[in-house]
Amino acid sequence: MPAKQPRTYADIIRHSFTSLLTTIGIVIVLTVSVTLVVDQLLRAQNQAEQLSASLQTSQVTNFQDWLAINRSSGLNSHNTFVFIKNANGSTTSLLPHGNALANASTWSVPFTHLTYFKGLGLFFAETLKTGGRTYHLYIGMHVLVGNLHVLIAVLIIAIGLSLLIGLFFVRRLAKRISAPTIQLAQAAQQAAANPETTQTELPQPQEPVEISQLAKDFNQLLASQNGRLQRERQFISDASHELRTPIATIRGNIKLIERRGDKHPEVIPESLGFIDQESLRMQHLIENLLHLSRADRAEVTLQPLDIAQLTQSVVTHYQPLVTQSLSFIGPDEPVMALGDTDMLHQILTALLDNAHKYSPADQPITVTVAQSAGQITVTVADQGTGIPVADRAHIFERFYRVDASRSSKIEGSGLGLAIVSQLVQLNQGTITVSDNDPRGTKFTVILQATDKLA
Repeated sequence: MPAKQPRTYADIIRHSFTSLLTTIGIVIVLTVSVTLVVDQLLRAQNQAEQLSASLQTSQVTNFQDWLAINRSSGLNSHNTFVFIKNANGSTTSLLPHGNALANASTWSVPFTHLTYFKGLGLFFAETLKTGGRTYHLYIGMHVLVGNLHVLIAVLIIAIGLSLLIGLFFVRRLAKRISAPTIQLAQAAQQAAANPETTQTELPQPQEPVEISQLAKDFNQLLASQNGRLQRERQFISDASHELRTPIATIRGNIKLIERRGDKHPEVIPESLGFIDQESLRMQHLIENLLHLSRADRAEVTLQPLDIAQLTQSVVTHYQPLVTQSLSFIGPDEPVMALGDTDMLHQILTALLDNAHKYSPADQPITVTVAQSAGQITVTVADQGTGIPVADRAHIFERFYRVDASRSSKIEGSGLGLAIVSQLVQLNQGTITVSDNDPRGTKFTVILQATDKLA
């Protein structure tokens, strides 16, 4: 079975309009027809009652008396007929045109008083017994049939004209409605066909509201994709830059050993030291990249942890590695939060490492754990140079460093805080940066508290 072809706005609206107008037309025809039939039947019933009353009092037996009754009652003698069945079994027909009605084949409409005489039309039938006689009354419904014919013909013409006029306006309406959608689709196709262009948004019509909202959502998606693409390009550029320096240093020292190693062997130890240092730097960079890659794909199962105990343990183990004085401030009782032990250990170590690198050797580093309003905060505060306000929005970006010149005075690749931010998100937390008092920087990690023990 062939697949159904997709329809355009015009096809859908035209089909719906045609179905609606046809349905309305059928309902109108049925309603008016039923109303007209009921009205005519009531009229015929009233005439039959009048005729029955006249027949009961007059006891007519011939056509001339029948005509007199018709004239006095106002009935149409050409459409009103009577058969009389006498007590002796004989039949008298009060007909203006002989026995044509009596000899015609009949068909009765079920559940009604209507009888159809072949070749003569539809009649309202009524039976009356009086004075030993049985009167069969037939009142013609020719007016009803004629009115129904006219009514149906008029309604069919009206519906046909309405369809023709309506389809013209439907075509214009569909074109007007579909124009913003077509414009939006064409713009999206152009953006997809030229991914290298700098187009940042698609046209957003004011109406219809649904298309306007769709264009707005597309623009948000496009902005998100462009931002991601820009970050990926920047990431590749920064990674290339970071890897280029140690590779160039290694290759330069290898060339130096090749050229001067035989005549000046004293350069070999120094060059090997540079090679070792730069290869170690490249190793750390690659490890950080792997950490970021794993964090992007990580699936974490969070468990209740005592954050105070974990933080104090990290501070105790990190103290021998740095010259600054580390201090821990936190409650004695357990402070429970949902998290991953290894990731939280890595977060605290990275923040302490960052504070160590940017703090003077004689200035303390304070780590504080506090709980309030269903949240647990872990703060690492240093007494270093601080972070300018303009840089705080970017310090969690990959390869971003406050020292824009990427000086070699402070070791690092600019990935540490990016990894921290990713790990904090995996633990369903947030991280913020602010000024420390009187100087320096505070990094605050916020986690959701829990009452469950591990």
